[in-house]
Amino acid sequence: MDLESQKNPLLDWPLVIEFIRQRAPAFLSQLVGVPDEVISTLIANRDVMLPASYVEFLRLMGINSNGYFPFGGMQDHTFPSIIERFEDDEEDAPPAGRFFPVAIETDLSMDPLYDHYLDLQRGNGNDAPLVMLEPGVPFKWQTPIETSETFNERITKSVFCRFQLHNCTERDVVAMGGGKLQAGGGSTALQQALALLQRIGFTPALPLLGRVVCVQAGPLSVLAGVNEEYELLTMQLGGNNSLAVKELADQLLKDLPGARQPAGPRNKKK
Repeated sequence: MDLESQKNPLLDWPLVIEFIRQRAPAFLSQLVGVPDEVISTLIANRDVMLPASYVEFLRLMGINSNGYFPFGGMQDHTFPSIIERFEDDEEDAPPAGRFFPVAIETDLSMDPLYDHYLDLQRGNGNDAPLVMLEPGVPFKWQTPIETSETFNERITKSVFCRFQLHNCTERDVVAMGGGKLQAGGGSTALQQALALLQRIGFTPALPLLGRVVCVQAGPLSVLAGVNEEYELLTMQLGGNNSLAVKELADQLLKDLPGARQPAGPRNKKK
């Protein structure tokens, strides 16, 4: 499958919700979304065009996401916190038409603090890159920090980790690239990895994106993602049988040119 055609697609939320329902049906009953009219008012008042995938995220779980934290446990993505950030805005805040906050750092012991924003100027209507900005520091003194992922990619990876990989008793990691590949080499490595995984029976568990692949074969799971800044492909493997996970890792190491395991012990869930 050509991943190039999957860059910046509209996230298939019904498929994502079905993926969650099959693994944690009770989870969905606690979700609370933001009413459409409230979202429309925000868009009108801020004069912004939000990516369709983020709007659907707000509709589904913008008030209460039942313990699912796509940006991490110390990043508050709820709608009330986003509104509060706007109320705290000063004239030195990021340009409203370009940057839109989606997750606010809550651990005040962190130094510096960073909030996550959508870079709307580089969005395509369906998705947008994520950057980090430091609250309380005039925007003119900052350079947005690239996260090397988009909103859709963050949602896809975090859903797969939260509802699939975290339930695996055995984990491992295989990597390719990271300074050893030419520009575009990370994406090429992902294509090679996907082709191999499909050849040995893996199928997509969530929508394929240009830099993120979530696949399964029976009890085995793989989350593969590319960091284009470092041209690094990281494949997180999961399962409940240590031998099966090891055999999968060994096959990836054998059949993917330049594949390696990061230094240190295998990344097993304790």
